[in-house]
Amino acid sequence: MRLNEELEVEIPEGFYQMSEAELDKLSTNGDKPNWCIKDPDRHIIFAVSWKKSAFSALLLKSEEVAQKMESRLRKPMEQFGYHLQGFISKDAGGKTADGFRYDYTSQGVGMTAESFSIKNGKVFYYINIYMRTELLSESEPVVHSLMDSFRWS
Repeated sequence: MRLNEELEVEIPEGFYQMSEAELDKLSTNGDKPNWCIKDPDRHIIFAVSWKKSAFSALLLKSEEVAQKMESRLRKPMEQFGYHLQGFISKDAGGKTADGFRYDYTSQGVGMTAESFSIKNGKVFYYINIYMRTELLSESEPVVHSLMDSFRWS
């Protein structure tokens, strides 16, 4: 599926594109992802947002953006038992995605999430992945294949 003029992603079996109503529930501070898919059986949500910013693209590296993302997320997530596991990098179709992994609890369920930043020219891409902690061994290969399916033009 083509997300915009630069990025195409293969959607694995079992996922569907989330509706506007579902995105509204997922939204924090009024920010909704540009594109979001969900696998209800494996309890995975995979969200992608992008923003063109020539000025920021000249000044910032994706590692710096990831660190800023983590510092903005930390305080509001404390009420959910936020715990930073650490900063990580992953391949996303030949580009490096810089980010961090953290744990939290939602409605009594243990969750593991990863947030990444990817710089592509003048555009920053933000990827947020949410998985049930108890299903990580099943979810991680699916998430890896999603990131690996990214095709940049």
